Amino acid sequence: MTSLAAKLAPESIKKLIPYQSARRIGGEGRLWLNANELEHGVHYGTHTDDYNRYPDFLPHDIAKAYQKYCKTDVPAVAVRGADEAIDLLVRTFCKPGADKILISSPTYAMYEFCADAMAVETIDVPLKGDLFQLDVEGIVEKAPLAKIIFLCSPNNPTGNLLSRADIVSVLEGTQQEALVVIDEAYIEFELAETVVDLIATYPNLIVIRTLSKAFGLAAVRCGFILANEDVMEFVLKLIPPYPMPDCSAKIVLDALSPEGIDIAIKSTLEVIEAKHTFINAIKENQWIEKIYPSSTNFVLIRTHQKAQLFNYLKEHGVVTRNQSHEPALNNCVRITIGSSESMIEVAQLINQYSVSPL
Repeated sequence: MTSLAAKLAPESIKKLIPYQSARRIGGEGRLWLNANELEHGVHYGTHTDDYNRYPDFLPHDIAKAYQKYCKTDVPAVAVRGADEAIDLLVRTFCKPGADKILISSPTYAMYEFCADAMAVETIDVPLKGDLFQLDVEGIVEKAPLAKIIFLCSPNNPTGNLLSRADIVSVLEGTQQEALVVIDEAYIEFELAETVVDLIATYPNLIVIRTLSKAFGLAAVRCGFILANEDVMEFVLKLIPPYPMPDCSAKIVLDALSPEGIDIAIKSTLEVIEAKHTFINAIKENQWIEKIYPSSTNFVLIRTHQKAQLFNYLKEHGVVTRNQSHEPALNNCVRITIGSSESMIEVAQLINQYSVSPL
């Protein structure tokens, strides 16, 4: 029986033979003269490590460590951040000028950006109401028109978790129609709500993860795709020959060690505590219309129309994110949770602004 991934993959991808890099081909020997590398390292400045060899074709140790962290046997592949995962999935399963993806706005803008770059159309089935939950019926109805459905949970920029029951309903209603990608970039802030466990039941489910947020490794550029073998068969055709430098891989392995995970958990709890303290410090301001529930490391705040919170904070050296370009997020500002000291400062600025005439 043909898998859904095989049904959706363009013929050009099915016929594609992956680039046969020196590391992919592999081999055993005493002298490695197959990759046109310098045989000995060249050192610059005070650096003494050797960087003359290409990294491993796929960092298998990282993938295994991440599977262990996720407590799953589902296949995992490391990529250069969640953004590359999004781009890779669009390039793998969507034919330029012919196929479509589906999103539920307001959501992470990279899904539509990657689609636009590939001349792939985006269908939008907006989130419902002020709680920003899925329009399951609308998504299932439009699913036959799309190759991939991108959903973000916890969602960026609204901060809320999507209902697990709704996600299951979407998976049930699209099993023969489309791949469903759940972007879990912020899942460490609500780790019990992950849907990785559903991959075994729903072959059309793909989960994207990253170490950029709770693990604090944004500069290292490490993300993951978790999916069944039928999906991975096509993803691995397009994955870059050398997806991650060895120096980054070493940092990632340290982060995914038991000691590293304990450090990340402690850091995450500190961010959550700082978030709650910040919210409690500003929630009484009458010009704040709503502070949305957040399962992330940021807070979305809606102000009354005349309040210019984004500009006010910017004038005081605090750079936040103005979300008013989104129709559903007019007068909304997204504030990342920094250190407890930084959030005390921002809360004081906000409370001072509350006494200013609107």
